Parts: sequence; structure tokens; C-alpha cells
Amino acid sequence: MVRPADNPDTDHYDLVVLGGAFSGSSLGLLLKRKRPDLRILIIEKSTKFDRKVGESTSEVAGCFLTRILGLSNHLAGKHFQKHGLRLWFNAPGNDCPSRCSEIGPYSQARFPTYQLDREILDQHLLDESVKAGCELARPATIKSFELGGVGRNTVTYKQDGETRSVTANWVADCSGKAALIARHRKTLHTLDDHPVHSMWVRFRNVRCLDSQEARSMGLPAGPFVARASATNHLMGRGWWCWIIPLSNGDFSAGVTWDERLFTPPSEGPIGQRLKEHLLSHPIGKLMFEPAEPIENDARIYKYLPYYTSEVCGDGWISMGDAAGFMDPLYSQGLDYCAHGTYAAHKLILRSLSGECVKESTAQHDIQYRQSYNRWFKSLYLNKYQYLGDSDLMRAAFLLDLATYFVGPVQLVYKYTDKEFTHMPYFGPIGGGFAKFMAFYNRRLEVIARKRLNKGTYGKHNLDHPYFIRKSFEGSPLAFGHFFRGVRTWLKLEIENAFTSPVPKFTDAGSGETPVTSFHKPMEASSEDSASGAPKAAMEGAK
Repeated sequence: MVRPADNPDTDHYDLVVLGGAFSGSSLGLLLKRKRPDLRILIIEKSTKFDRKVGESTSEVAGCFLTRILGLSNHLAGKHFQKHGLRLWFNAPGNDCPSRCSEIGPYSQARFPTYQLDREILDQHLLDESVKAGCELARPATIKSFELGGVGRNTVTYKQDGETRSVTANWVADCSGKAALIARHRKTLHTLDDHPVHSMWVRFRNVRCLDSQEARSMGLPAGPFVARASATNHLMGRGWWCWIIPLSNGDFSAGVTWDERLFTPPSEGPIGQRLKEHLLSHPIGKLMFEPAEPIENDARIYKYLPYYTSEVCGDGWISMGDAAGFMDPLYSQGLDYCAHGTYAAHKLILRSLSGECVKESTAQHDIQYRQSYNRWFKSLYLNKYQYLGDSDLMRAAFLLDLATYFVGPVQLVYKYTDKEFTHMPYFGPIGGGFAKFMAFYNRRLEVIARKRLNKGTYGKHNLDHPYFIRKSFEGSPLAFGHFFRGVRTWLKLEIENAFTSPVPKFTDAGSGETPVTSFHKPMEASSEDSASGAPKAAMEGAK
């Protein structure tokens, strides 16, 4: 079905977007820039965006935000420039921050990455899409939709007490964890091999790592680059905490944990529980002892990872968190949003130009699922076993980042249009990288269990800082880090060659209690949702 070009008041649209946050507004903006004549409706349920996770970007998302969307000025003025990822380790009995082993960059990164205030960014992108000519229904609730194929889709929504039904050539699901189409088609699944949960809070009055006060408390000056503007991670077996500065002076902090290995504090309001856990680490205590949780700015998500077994079909496509989510450890959620959104806009443009995209739609569906599976096995499968060991994480840090820069980062900067059109780690070369990464990830997990058996897990978590003095940008530098990572890994293999590993998912005398509850059904969240779908397994601040 093609809408009449001379009837702008028709209830038929080229595209209806379910959800107006990052992915939805970016999709509308990209399409309008290419085809200003397209009629696009964005349906957003919220009256205003709130601050959500997805605040830290990595280099691929930084490329999308700057080179594709052209947001450099907005990002420089409204958000924090990020200076890498910094990991902090500790050992039982230590309360001195200067003794905590540290892994991170020594100087400033070259490629742009950001600490985002998502409330500000999402609203800016939505404003830009409306300025470009997209129509906006807000606040509006999706009542129903029917996916009848290109030109035969129907969406019914309610706004200001009135119900309206429209037809569309294409429907794009950008509803975040609400995942409206996946739930409608019953294709949404939890990732049972990775039962991790997360809770987070925004805090005020957080002590800066680079302040004179922090130095007077025992933290040495250390690297040239500011520590506080990095994404700082506190690391432990089965868990990690993120600490992210926001442009208004608040800090986002959260803990993500594998329920088979660790249980965080479970009594009291979320802010109190998270602060109690942060204070158990010397770096967390240095920063958060004077901090106060912000009222009504706290969340818990149960069973973070999920995926949909199909992401597109005849006249519809899902992207961003509506297509799936994996793990926030390396801040690559927006990488997937970027690839998925850009690929979707190219596919829709071709379809609206009269091309048959049936084969391309099927190919994108295969690409997404293959990429998701490869990325998970390469980076996250059982990784929480060795998060708390600085030697193992040094090897993983070097190998993971080197392969990321040699592959996805280098490619999107060199071949921007081509590489964003398909998903990461797709194809034979991507598959080869993924297999190697999955192999060393499995081996590091086994070595962690061997170290648990020997009682040497985390033996260098104190007094062994490791600073990355050369950047990862450029193949020669990235390969140099890659070989250093391989050398570190092989040294650990030799050191533990004649030790048997303990069984998986036991406390093995670590002092951390594993939890036995496992695999619960998928629940909806409020992120990016265009509908009144049920809230997630989520608690507000008490």
C-alpha cells in the first residue's frame, strides 16, 4: 500500500515508530534526513524521559553519535567526556584504597566516548526528529497493533482520551525492554546461561577520585588522565559495580551480579543496600561514604539478559533493547542500538523506494541472532567467575579490548556506512574472531576455578596496578596489546597447569554465598516503552 502523495491528512504513514527514546528518534531522524517526504509517526508513552542505564558509551557508539548523528556539539556541552574503563580490585582484610590493584588507561583516549545523561540525550534526539518533520504522539499508549505486511500494518493508540487507528508501510519497535512486538509474537526469551541481575541508584555528594581530599585519604595521584571521568568498576567474584559521573554532578552507581555466585545486601531501600555494598570496597568507601541516594531514582532489574528469536519480518523490525540485551560490563548496549538502528533505516529506505527486501529482511534476522550469540559466548559466558581476579582480568582486558579495536571499532571508522549496515561479528572473519574469543574466555574461567582450588584466586589484587600506557587505536597498537594479553593468559595457563578446577558455581571457600533460584520468566520494563505494558521486575526507591 502506498499513501496518496496529495493527501497529507490521511491516517496512513510510511513508518510508525513504537517508542521515542534513543533508537526510535534516531531512526526517524536518519530516515527524514534521507527522505524528507516520508511520513513518520513516533508514539511515545512518557510525558518526559527519565534517566536510565546506558549512560556510558564505548567507541562504536561514540562513532555513531558523532559521525552518523552529528551530535558532537551537543555531547561536548551537555555530557561528560569519558576517559576509558578503570577496574579496581581488593582482597579480604584490606581497607586502604592505595593498595587496591588498578587496571586502566594512563593517558587520555583518542576516540570519543561519553558519559551520557540519557534524559537529556533522548529528549534532544526526539526534538531533532520532530524538527526534521516526524510527527509525535506524546504521551500516548499503544492499545493494539496488527502486523499484516508492508503497507498493511495497523497501530491503534490512545492520546488525550481519544483512540486513533493508523496504517503503516512499516512498524519499528523501539519500545525498549517492553519489547512490544516480541511479546506480541511470543518470541522473547531469557538468556538462561547468564542469570544476572542489577540494581542502581543515582547519588549526590560523591567524593571525587581526583580531589585533594581523596589523596589525603591515601589514594595516590597515579595516571595522567583523570580517574573520575572514566567508567570506574569495582570488581569481585560474581559481581561488579559501575560508577559513572553525570554532567550535573550526580553519579550513577550500580551493582550487577550472577545469582549463582553472589548475593548483594537484600534488606532495606535500594539506595541503602547499594551503598552498603559500595562501602565494602575501599574505593567505594572513599567515594560514597558521604554520598546520599537521590529519592525516587533507584531501580532493580531481574534477569537482565534476554533476546528475541526474530527481530524483523514483512513490514516490521525491532531494534535497540526491544530486540535484546546482554550485559552492561563493557558499555556496549548502545553499540547494538547503533548497528540495529542504522541497518533498519537502510532496509526501510530500500523498501519504501520500491525494492523487494524479503531476502534482506531474512538476512538481517539471521545476522542479528548470530551476532548476539557470538558476542555473548565471546565475552560474557561464565565470565563472572573470574571478574574478581586482577591477573585474569588483566588478560581479558587486553584481549577483549584489542579484538574490539581491531574489529568493530576500526571497521566503523574506516567503512562507516558499510559496517553500521550489518551487525558486529557477522560473517566468516567475524566468526573466526568470535571463536577465538570464546576459547580464551572459557580458558580464563577454568583457570579461575583452578586458582580457587589452590587458594590463589585474587593473589595480586593488592599492590599490583597495571596502567595501559599506549592507546588501542590503530592496528599495530591494538595487536601489541593483543600479544601482551596472550602472553599474560599463557603464563596463567602454565602456572596452573597441574591443578584441578573446582566445580562451577560453588563458593569454594570464597566467602560469597551462591544463590540457588534460577531461570524466571521474562518481565517487562519501563525503558523506552511506547505502551502501558507492565513494569519490569523493578523496585522504586523507598
